[in-house]
Amino acid sequence: MNARQRITSLLNEWLEMTHRESHVIQLGRWSELARIQKAKADLQLPLTDAIEQWKIENPAEAASHPFRDEVSRLLALEASNGKLLAERKREVREKTLLLEQALDDLRRLRSSYAQTPEPA
Repeated sequence: MNARQRITSLLNEWLEMTHRESHVIQLGRWSELARIQKAKADLQLPLTDAIEQWKIENPAEAASHPFRDEVSRLLALEASNGKLLAERKREVREKTLLLEQALDDLRRLRSSYAQTPEPA
């Protein structure tokens, strides 16, 4: 596989992971999200190496940025996932706050029914 094919393959792999990432964010599957993000991080070096190799093999073509459309699409999806993740985090914080308030209410209710020891 030449460098251009390798870049295309890696960008497609990144795209598939980014779509999966969106799905798991929506479902709140945080451990799966962490695995996807690690896998994407693991693609960075091979992608950088393939791009550098391609630039060496195709110096005249490098200035034309032939992967611009794919990268722009990925950046847009990544930004969308970032917004989605921020929204999900906000929702989780709100739910956590509501649960903490309910727990405090239950504690206060319980203490109002607690038996106080009678003086001897």
